[in-house]
Amino acid sequence: MKLEKLQTIISKKISETISVDFIKIFDYTAQHENHATFEGNFHLSMILVSPDFEGMSLIERHQLVYRVVDEYMHDEIHALTMKTHTPEEYKKITERN
Repeated sequence: MKLEKLQTIISKKISETISVDFIKIFDYTAQHENHATFEGNFHLSMILVSPDFEGMSLIERHQLVYRVVDEYMHDEIHALTMKTHTPEEYKKITERN
């Protein structure tokens, strides 16, 4: 699967389950291509902002996202790191920068 298609699918699946204020998916696969265990799957990073994260721990937020994209975590995606924020948390972060 091509990266752009996978990014679109992941964004759509997440948006169907979680209220999304902002989502951005980055590809850092190239940093792992020379590893002996590299099998061609994508290494992705995501910033996800949702009001649904209010009152949830970091682990609960990540578990929610992983449940949504689980079917892609076995073949297309090798690694997914994420930063999950409520709108208020994200506003504070962006105001600092």
